[in-house]
Amino acid sequence: MEITYNDQIQQVTKETSVSEFVFSQIGEKQNGIAVAINETIVPKSEWAKTYLKANDKLLIIKATQGG
Repeated sequence: MEITYNDQIQQVTKETSVSEFVFSQIGEKQNGIAVAINETIVPKSEWAKTYLKANDKLLIIKATQGG
């Protein structure tokens, strides 16, 4: 099925949780990450219980350090 991830079309399996998707895109270090699906923030405590659906618009924002 197709979702939109940060304005790019992606193919994912039907049983992909937000947690699995973030891990596949970001890796193990997931501190400083915010996730929204269809413009609604998903708390990190809900990532493993929230599954992606066809045509979802997923936004992942990663905080960076700088000065």
